[in-house]
Amino acid sequence: MNAPRERGTGSTLAISAGAVIVMVAGACMVAVLLLSLHQRAGQGADFAALAASKASVDGQEGCAAARRIAKANGTRITSCRMDAEVATVTARAEIKTPLGAWGIRQRARAAPSYYFD
Repeated sequence: MNAPRERGTGSTLAISAGAVIVMVAGACMVAVLLLSLHQRAGQGADFAALAASKASVDGQEGCAAARRIAKANGTRITSCRMDAEVATVTARAEIKTPLGAWGIRQRARAAPSYYFD
């Protein structure tokens, strides 16, 4: 009778394939996390800029309104500039993971509709 010659090569191949699948899944999870963070930062900046412009039109402090709205949306304002009733806001969204803190900034500008007539 002949002795088997393979001696566990199938197991090594299966473990290697499993490791590759786990690494690809991890990379996909990081990509989805960053995309989600990017969207949250953009949304926070957009809403904050709109709130700042509206507050300025109503005679209130625009950047204070932007900070309130950004906080409600899970972001924080890193810069806010008002040019008359035009608001330019930069918001940062952050998440803490076992790999460290990740953050993304987005900038948005908003103005009353009559600026464009």
